[in-house]
This record gives sequence, C-alpha cells and structure tokens, in this order.
Amino acid sequence: MKYSEAEKQIKALSSKYDISMRGGDFDVAYNGRTHVIYVSGDYEYGIYVGYPEMFSVIPSSNKLYMILAELAMTPPDERVEKKKKYVKIYDSGIGYLNINNFTGKMSVNNVSEDNSYKTKFTDKEIEQLKQRDDIPLDWDKVRFEEANWPGLHC
Repeated sequence: MKYSEAEKQIKALSSKYDISMRGGDFDVAYNGRTHVIYVSGDYEYGIYVGYPEMFSVIPSSNKLYMILAELAMTPPDERVEKKKKYVKIYDSGIGYLNINNFTGKMSVNNVSEDNSYKTKFTDKEIEQLKQRDDIPLDWDKVRFEEANWPGLHC
C-alpha cells in the first residue's frame, strides 16, 4: 500500500484525522493530538499506538488500525509513489513526449494523459525509451519536468 492510498482511506473515515510524515513515520493525529497511532517509515511491520486509552475510543479505530496494518506490511521502499517526469522536447505547451498505449509509437503533444497516451515516465521507463531506435531524440537536449508536483500540469 502506498502512503497516498492510506491517507485517502483514512481521510474517508473522518475529517478529524490528520496525517503527516513526522520524523520519517506516517503519523495519524486525531483532533490535533499527534502520535495517536503511527507506522514506522524505517522498517516493515512497525505499527505503534501512542495513546492506547485514547485510540480505543476514537471513531473507526478498528478500521484505522486495519488500514495502517496493511501499510505497515508493505516494504518501506514500496510505500512511496514512484517519481514520474514529463519529457519536454521543445518549449511549447505541446512540446512533450507522448507514447501511444496501443501502438507504442511516439508523438509530441501536451501533458494530458489518458487511456490512449502515456506522458509521465519513471526513470526506469525513460532509460528504456532511450534504448529505442524509433524515438529519434537527442536525450542530452531534452528537459525533464516533475510530473508528481500538484502545481504542474496535474
């Protein structure tokens, strides 16, 4: 389970839950009280209830525990979303690499991603694209833009 998935599920339980990454740990606060329960960011299976007497009476505590147990079972390096990048070929709103999901062919367009076109790529995917002969790009001249940043084209 990704941190983002856990956060989404917890927020759906109650608006009184707040989530933060505190000292590398995934910390859940209830009504402003931190470390009510948290998952270690350093190792697998590390789930801790900071205030057992409080935890047992907060709304949906059993569901919250199950969500965090699933998160804790996930290896720490798999909890973080893989960073994705746009490949900017030239300066323009339509100067980005697009790969057709059905044909695998390259085109240049905007950053909108849908079922037909892939526009966000992980580092591993970019390395694979560089090996393709049918993508005639000078990889030393293209620029990469963070695709996970919420303020940029997302």
